[in-house]
Amino acid sequence: MQPSSTPRRRKRRHVEHDMLNARHAIYVYKALCEQQQVATKMTFEQIATLYSDYANRAVSTELHPNDVMYNTGPSHYFNVGKSGVQAILTGLSLSWRSQVMTVLDLPCGHGRVGRHLRQLFPNAELFYCDIDAEGADFCARAFGGKAIHSKADLLQVDLPKKLDMIWVGSLFTHVDKRRTDAWLHYLADHLSDHGVLVATFHGYFTGKNTKFHGGVDEARVRREFETTGFGYSRYTTLAGVEDYGLSLSKPSAVLDIADTIPGVRASYIERGWANNHDVLVINKNDRLATLG
Repeated sequence: MQPSSTPRRRKRRHVEHDMLNARHAIYVYKALCEQQQVATKMTFEQIATLYSDYANRAVSTELHPNDVMYNTGPSHYFNVGKSGVQAILTGLSLSWRSQVMTVLDLPCGHGRVGRHLRQLFPNAELFYCDIDAEGADFCARAFGGKAIHSKADLLQVDLPKKLDMIWVGSLFTHVDKRRTDAWLHYLADHLSDHGVLVATFHGYFTGKNTKFHGGVDEARVRREFETTGFGYSRYTTLAGVEDYGLSLSKPSAVLDIADTIPGVRASYIERGWANNHDVLVINKNDRLATLG
């Protein structure tokens, strides 16, 4: 007598059962996507295209006579700007932002990164923001965009709402933890759905290799860095500077702040900008969302 179920027939039933489960999972996934209107994650192919197109465009070499960042020389100046593009694309690759149409550069200075942003996002509306009004105005004129004159307290600055990309290159490296916390929350509140904030920090590497200047209390900064994860001291010998100085922050301290921002996801890359500054990425996509 033949057995009622051979091993081959049992295997076939298992395969058919697995296929039914897979079809059901796909159906549920599509239904959830339609229900929640999940954005499309930017693919690596899109990232590669963005970078390739950027690399084939000519970055402006127009300089402002007061651009102190250019004191390091043209090679370093333009390479740091290019590294900013790479940090931004890394942030986008971690997000669900499929296109970028509004960009804020804060603080823009005289365009070390801003000139690259214009070539990376040629069709985007760019906002250049700096407490140095001359720098913001220069960037808006030279690279195309709108200038925003900042204030000592960023919370008092009227920023555009619904920004797809916010680049913060070396702002939190010069303020204390209280302002870092408040300003990160404020900036995250100005992101569009699935918008991306890319901000830089002085981490372990910078702490080991930086040269303290401007009358900064180095012992205090290092002591606070070791004991609390976030050290800060204001400049005391630079004219015209109020409560602005130098900070060092551990990745854990920065992520602890990001953890308190609702409705976002955070990532951290050590030495992600110019092989020096650490990079925090905040994506306006709820960390508790079911999908996307």
